[in-house]
Amino acid sequence: MLDDAASEAFLRKRRPHPPVFSMSGLDGYLTALIIGPRFIDPRHWIGLIAGEQAMMALEGTTGALAVQTLVANYNRISTGLAETPQTWRPRLARRKDGTFDAFAWSTAFLLATGYAQRLWRPVLHGHPSTGDIIAPIRDTTTADSRLDEESAAAIARAVVAIRSHFMPNRAKAARS
Repeated sequence: MLDDAASEAFLRKRRPHPPVFSMSGLDGYLTALIIGPRFIDPRHWIGLIAGEQAMMALEGTTGALAVQTLVANYNRISTGLAETPQTWRPRLARRKDGTFDAFAWSTAFLLATGYAQRLWRPVLHGHPSTGDIIAPIRDTTTADSRLDEESAAAIARAVVAIRSHFMPNRAKAARS
């Protein structure tokens, strides 16, 4: 796998540009894919992030290592949300003052909802069944957001609530 610095360098060099450029953004993007209303086949998003050639890259090459990094992060988030949702936290960038910067995470999360836009609508726009459970995420999409531990925990609770909202449909689709 690539370490964080190598992963971010890989993402920044990619052409065409991927939808994320940082590990925090990658975490937000993958989180939305994992908890969304339906399973998104990795072949649809791995090539977009790592490049179509990376999907077939030879073992040990930067492209292959980038794909391994994507899959490992996907699995880490998925396992954390499934096994320990009460302690799971988004991977937010830290500012020098110790606060969290959620901009890259939140904007990438919202971008990834585009894979199933219609199905995400009740969560994104509010609905009697969902209320405004996405508010902690949506409210951190400004570049100057500075979050404390409780605000980061609020994002995590929103993710868990959204996952719970979509889980019955995902489970039903998996049985079909």
